[in-house]
Amino acid sequence: MYKKLIYCAIMVSLLSCGGRVDYKDSKAPIDKRVDDLISRMTLEEKVEQLQSQLLFLPEYAERRNFKMGNVRNIAHFMHVEKPGLVPASACAEAINEDTRKSIEANRWQIPVLQHGEALHGAQWGNASCFPQSISIAASFDDELYARIGEAVARELRAVGVRQVLAPVVNISRDPRWGRTQEGYGEDVLLNSRMGATYTKALEQGGIIATPKHYVDNYGDGGHDSYASSTSWRVLREVFLEPFRACVEEGGARSIMAAYNTIDGIPCSASEVLLNDILRNEWNFKGFVVSDYNGVYGVNNDHHLTKDHAESQALSIKAGMDVEFFGGQYFLQAVKDGKLTEEIIDRSLRRLLTCKFELGLFDEPYVDAAKADEIVRCQAHRDLALEAGRKVMTLLKNDNNTLPLQENKLKRIGLFGPAADVLSLGDYSGPVGDGWSGDGVTPCQGLKKRLQGKADVVLHTTGTNPIALARTCDAVIFFGAIHEGEGGDRSHLTLPAHKMAIDNHDKSKVVDADKNLTIEIDQEKMIHDLAATGVKTIVVLQNGALVDIHNWMDDADAILEAWYAGEQGGTAIAEVLLGDVNPGGRLPISWMRHVGQVPYHYSIKPSGRGYGYNDDDGRPIYPFGYGLSYTTFEYSDLSIPANIGKDETATVRVTVKNTGNRAGDEVVQLYMRPTQTSVVVPMKQLKAFKRVTLNPGESKQVELSLPYRSFGIWNKDLKFVVESGIFNLWIGKDADNVLLEGKTEIQ
Repeated sequence: MYKKLIYCAIMVSLLSCGGRVDYKDSKAPIDKRVDDLISRMTLEEKVEQLQSQLLFLPEYAERRNFKMGNVRNIAHFMHVEKPGLVPASACAEAINEDTRKSIEANRWQIPVLQHGEALHGAQWGNASCFPQSISIAASFDDELYARIGEAVARELRAVGVRQVLAPVVNISRDPRWGRTQEGYGEDVLLNSRMGATYTKALEQGGIIATPKHYVDNYGDGGHDSYASSTSWRVLREVFLEPFRACVEEGGARSIMAAYNTIDGIPCSASEVLLNDILRNEWNFKGFVVSDYNGVYGVNNDHHLTKDHAESQALSIKAGMDVEFFGGQYFLQAVKDGKLTEEIIDRSLRRLLTCKFELGLFDEPYVDAAKADEIVRCQAHRDLALEAGRKVMTLLKNDNNTLPLQENKLKRIGLFGPAADVLSLGDYSGPVGDGWSGDGVTPCQGLKKRLQGKADVVLHTTGTNPIALARTCDAVIFFGAIHEGEGGDRSHLTLPAHKMAIDNHDKSKVVDADKNLTIEIDQEKMIHDLAATGVKTIVVLQNGALVDIHNWMDDADAILEAWYAGEQGGTAIAEVLLGDVNPGGRLPISWMRHVGQVPYHYSIKPSGRGYGYNDDDGRPIYPFGYGLSYTTFEYSDLSIPANIGKDETATVRVTVKNTGNRAGDEVVQLYMRPTQTSVVVPMKQLKAFKRVTLNPGESKQVELSLPYRSFGIWNKDLKFVVESGIFNLWIGKDADNVLLEGKTEIQ
């Protein structure tokens, strides 16, 4: 039906134009199709293509302007307004209908670009929900992440969403920032590799990726969208690098500008960011979008202009192309002489090029009947479980408390606000609300795993936790925190008392009944449980680190489970009982207490010292740290003596599993030059590789070092590779060096 309608519309257009229409010719070069289409459009039609809408379902019928070229897809909201599970086929049908009306609304039959969120899965209620971004970073497995990206792209295309506002590649070095969970931690390389991997998988799957938030998205104190006080040197060395990787290596065709300001200029209106760096240096060919209402903020928040028309003119001239949640002042700005039509054409060309590349003009609709076969298929569920297993990070394991020996267990007590909750993190469902799938909570995972073998008892409000604990062979406390977008924290301890249960935000402490509250002091309960003498295990489900110094000595074992996705409860149970050996590693340094914040491992040399007068300034657990149920031995480090210009070096090391269990090890390579023209960090991660080894098995691991790995930003802020000697270290984490060597760069 849809193909017949579009065919008829095309024929009418062809006849009315009196012959051949290049932009309709699927065999014509894309640049020719774009130029031809732009030549036919009025200024009003051009401006409409640069506008966007985000509408909740009740608003759609009255407010949807189908002439706009960009829209937050309707499926994003369907699970909020309608009771029960909405199948993927219904989402696809709704998007098809929205697309059809958009094509019919303009005389050139230009399809709308349907966009959405896909931070850790396509964001509508029943799409597959994979582990949160910070969790994936803990896996140190970019090959796994590529497969996740491919699965997410398949689900997005199945319903007709062709642009996503992901990944988040804002480096997080202050855990007070509530959105720490959305990124990949503190390290430049880890953020760059993970961000580029996800971007590439999406783009190769026919989805436009939109890395965000360009560039430094939080300010002093961990405040989201605060003005950045970061120097241009640190921006170059740290915060810009993951975006460069997403563009140059991942092939991103869109970028989202941040709300905040850099050096006194809003990112949405920064010619340095949007033109000089993004396009002239990185050769970015795609289009830039604002964060929602971001251009309004140039006037409303930053007070840089006298009105919104001037803000939009300033932004689009600087390099902004599509304004999300706005754009209605572009036309007025042209009429007032604040913008030229040539600048409008420049942005329009970038957007239309991507629409042609996606094939939207030739195949604007999807086969809705097939969507249910693709979205959350068994293969994707299996992948979600595999990912959940790989993110588990063991922090403490005194006296081999874990894994629990099920033949010695008769009764396990589960405590804490997250014991029977599907903790998924932010951006896990429509508008950040509840996910509609049938995921697995830790309680459900343990009950299924121990069915017929041991009793799993869930502590409930109003019952005595100490009395219950004394009847158990082991107790497990599941801790949780409040965080997320708009949820920056000033206290990093586990929250206590009146923790709101909100079913509409899975990043908080949640329950099926959103009207309840839990009055619990989490730290006190851990103390009380441990005081019974029963083996006490703490499982954390969070996206940013927690201050654990008050109770860590009470716990026999601590497992950081992060937000492990829809199958996280199963993965937690498998790790606790030894079916799976934890292999995750920390993508953030775990400070001792809040007084050490902000902290990251790759600091530059101090002229005086590194500690405080009351502690040595070091974290409890360093970046890259994680325990295992087995042991590993490193040997035979091989480093090229010399590396020539533009060569890729290969470092080799042998790793052996010396324990009696199969397990994963993350081999980490750190580097520092012996002498440079400017001061550089004392140690930086430059390569990593996760390997799986059976008991007694050895494997030679190869780590690639591209020539760029040895580069620095010199005194003129130019990226160069300087000749000299470089120290290389192989370690289990940033503080645990096992082998070392040198190489000379020419």
